[in-house]
Amino acid sequence: MKKKILAVVVALAAFVGLFASQPVQKQNVQAAKTTKTAKKAKAKQISVTYTLKDTTKAKNKQTLAKKTFKVKKGTSVFTVLKKAWKVNYTKYSNGVFITKIKGLGNEKKKLYWTYTVDGKMVEVAADKQKLTKNKSKVVFTLKQY
Repeated sequence: MKKKILAVVVALAAFVGLFASQPVQKQNVQAAKTTKTAKKAKAKQISVTYTLKDTTKAKNKQTLAKKTFKVKKGTSVFTVLKKAWKVNYTKYSNGVFITKIKGLGNEKKKLYWTYTVDGKMVEVAADKQKLTKNKSKVVFTLKQY
């Protein structure tokens, strides 16, 4: 009789032990999934440096401000610009036209903002230009035309 009870207790303990370990394994799998998701999100983040320059007051390009951001890959140039500084703009069907950044710009005096990404002049509005490359450099320059 003692052998039967002992066999039942051992079987019961093994049974309980088998199912008790299952939630721990699920937690480990869940933790691995969470880590993978975090790594994917980080991989989609890129670093972008924005610089504001003014060429209207000096012969040399005067740097007004410089900031670096971590942004989601595919974010528009304009979205980051608005987060960084106060921006005045007019919205048109083909995109935004930036009139002032940090209060600088003047249509009457023909002072306008242009921008480059990684040293190349961009031919689309800032809200249409997507940031896709890590360590990109975006430079907004105030010029007189």
